[in-house]
Amino acid sequence: METIAVYWEPIIRTYGFTLFEGVGLHQIDLPTEELASWAGVLQNVTHDEPGFRLVWCQRETPGPFTFFLVCHAETWRLLQPMPASGIDKGAGPSVTYSSADVICFHGPHFGDRYGIMEFTYRALAAGPVPLLGVVCSVASIYLVVPAGWGGQAQALLTAAFEIPKSVKE
Repeated sequence: METIAVYWEPIIRTYGFTLFEGVGLHQIDLPTEELASWAGVLQNVTHDEPGFRLVWCQRETPGPFTFFLVCHAETWRLLQPMPASGIDKGAGPSVTYSSADVICFHGPHFGDRYGIMEFTYRALAAGPVPLLGVVCSVASIYLVVPAGWGGQAQALLTAAFEIPKSVKE
């Protein structure tokens, strides 16, 4: 049995917004048999700063796993050369790149992501701000937008959410 709690307040509180501008969004399509080798590659990236800003995966069945890596160019360079795909000898995985901005925020009641995300989508729709990706993890939300859109997205969210004065100033 699953229990879903719904939290509601007219203006949702957050602890503030962190904006990372001009990071790379790398979309990598991997066949299932390549997952183990890629996991090893990702674990061996030992770069103190800035590292990965965000990593997530999704899969349409049947089909490859699609990984999304959000990182700075220095971190991406550490992943080169990429392991060759076992399906097409000599060819690496399919990689798509775009430049992006990431907004990260969290709050005291973000365990109820349904209500928080609805509130977030409504705030961004006033822009409208295009979303490339959304990741929820425990009480944190990450929004990936095309490069150059992060400032507008952050302004819309700052106007919609309540931020404690000690954080806002």
